[in-house]
Amino acid sequence: MQLFSYNFTDLTSFNSPSEEVWIAREDLFGFASRVAREMLAAVPDLTNKGLCVAVYDEAGQAISYVPLDSLH
Repeated sequence: MQLFSYNFTDLTSFNSPSEEVWIAREDLFGFASRVAREMLAAVPDLTNKGLCVAVYDEAGQAISYVPLDSLH
């Protein structure tokens, strides 16, 4: 298990506060996909806003970006 952080971002001007999570590196994509699905289910108004879940390692380097909904 490793410590990662994640937030919601539009990759330009919006970044939500980060949350930390202990997770195995090989489970990151599944984790980020689940977070994106759950956020979109909880707040459907976020559809087509260009947001994604960004996951960072302990050094703050981006590891993964998963869009909340399909790309257009």
